[in-house]
Amino acid sequence: MRNTLTLTAVAVLLLGASACTADKEPKEKAGETSKDAVADDATCNELLGDAGLKWLRERTGGKARLKVVDDLKRARSLFYQQVKNWGPEDSGARTFQRADACLARTDVADAERQLEIRYGPSYFPFDASFDKASEVSPAQTVTPVNSAVKLVHGKDRDGAVRYRVYVKCKIPGTSAKQENEIPIEGQLTDTLTGDSGARVHLTHLLHSAKVMADNLDCQNKPAVPAEPPASVK
Repeated sequence: MRNTLTLTAVAVLLLGASACTADKEPKEKAGETSKDAVADDATCNELLGDAGLKWLRERTGGKARLKVVDDLKRARSLFYQQVKNWGPEDSGARTFQRADACLARTDVADAERQLEIRYGPSYFPFDASFDKASEVSPAQTVTPVNSAVKLVHGKDRDGAVRYRVYVKCKIPGTSAKQENEIPIEGQLTDTLTGDSGARVHLTHLLHSAKVMADNLDCQNKPAVPAEPPASVK
């Protein structure tokens, strides 16, 4: 498979990147806590960790409300099903489904201001080129972390800044090429906190990537660090 991004494939990526699942209205009344709400909080708590939750609380004055559509169990099921259905002979643009792992808003009706973390199989191989502009995508900043992890961030064609992490993750029973051809892709989009720092976003994204890699039981045991390289500011 070629490592350069085809026009069709990039278009699919951008459409998938900008899609956002609408937040559901909370079912519980004031003062009540549903089982779903507890599960939602637990998933976001794991993905963001103590430092991420503190940052989110400080940046929103404690007003952020957390919501999950797909919990870690659902994210694992989606990833396994799609990766195991893939074969090295498959070609063309990929249309994998992503898990909406954590959503935060201060106003449940305001989809313009939110923080979203999504995970799923990558549309592109691990060694794909993201640092060159195409007809539909501006050049992105690529930061290699180690042989199994890399970071990508920058402004997409729709004007939104997105932060991505790619992690090689070998799933049992798949082709030997799978971990490179279909790595994990994590994506963080933030129009909520007003924080424009790449380092802080990528740090919290790496924490979530470690949680997700552990959740998927990657056979190759990728080393996901707690922080980006010092070159990321």
